Amino acid sequence: MNKQNFWKWLLLINLAASFYSVGAAWLAQLNWNLWQYVGQADFTAYHVAWWHGIWWAIFPVAGLSLLGICFQLKWRPPYVRIGVLWFALILQVIVYAGTALYWGPQNGMLEAIHSPGGGLNPLYIQLAASNWIRVALLTLSGLLEAWIAVECFVKKVT
Repeated sequence: MNKQNFWKWLLLINLAASFYSVGAAWLAQLNWNLWQYVGQADFTAYHVAWWHGIWWAIFPVAGLSLLGICFQLKWRPPYVRIGVLWFALILQVIVYAGTALYWGPQNGMLEAIHSPGGGLNPLYIQLAASNWIRVALLTLSGLLEAWIAVECFVKKVT
């Protein structure tokens, strides 16, 4: 495969992976907001099943999207400034660092949705609210990849 076709395939694959990640982030966020309706007796089992269920559904494609941006830094599509690609990479690194250092560990500490007094657990409220940051960053990353694709394919680079 020549370099010209390689960057096109790389761009299309990364665009698909980025938008899959955007959809997964929105779906996870909406799912988090439904947790409050899971009964406390069932929450632990539900939470563990949810956590194990997202491993195969989110992490492989998220890794592909991250690798795609790294590959685009090496095999840069025409008309795309290097700073745009670095920005896309930085967005994803922030998301994954935030997940590893904050959202993941905090989610692991979540054992109850409802407080003993009957209200929602403050940790749950904080996680559901702050996760919108991750959703916004992944959405911005996907839109940035879409902009890169439009720049390349609309200019009819051959």
